[in-house]
Amino acid sequence: MPVHTLTPGRPMLFMGEGFTVHATSQTTGGGFLIAEIASRPGGGPVHMHAHEAAEQYMCLDGRITVMTEEGTTELGPLESTTIAPWLPHTYRNLGDAPARLLCTLSPPHEMEAFLREVCEPRDDASAPLPQVTREQSDLAMEAAERHGMKVFRG
Repeated sequence: MPVHTLTPGRPMLFMGEGFTVHATSQTTGGGFLIAEIASRPGGGPVHMHAHEAAEQYMCLDGRITVMTEEGTTELGPLESTTIAPWLPHTYRNLGDAPARLLCTLSPPHEMEAFLREVCEPRDDASAPLPQVTREQSDLAMEAAERHGMKVFRG
């Protein structure tokens, strides 16, 4: 069941990832969205995607691999990378340990609409993160396309 609102501090699930919003367009005067993502080993969106928002990833714990059509960047704690608008990209936790990253998106509006549709409440933020089925991933990608994103399946 979708969350319908993005409440700062509320634990959620986003395609098998722990997801906590820290700032929204409402709290930043429309400027940006900041969310913290907890990624299990093997986690992260499978499909590359592109959107109008510039995006910055900062790894907080563990290791995150950011893939774009321009190449691959490995991030360790406190390392970051910025992704230009409309650059196809994804991230993955390819390690064998959990990872956390901070994600900032600007402008946030279409991304927030997408997240309201696909995020689910998470009652226990300490519970193990679930595996995502192919069907769940496909439904999220369909929602992404409805919200103006390009999804690269392949």
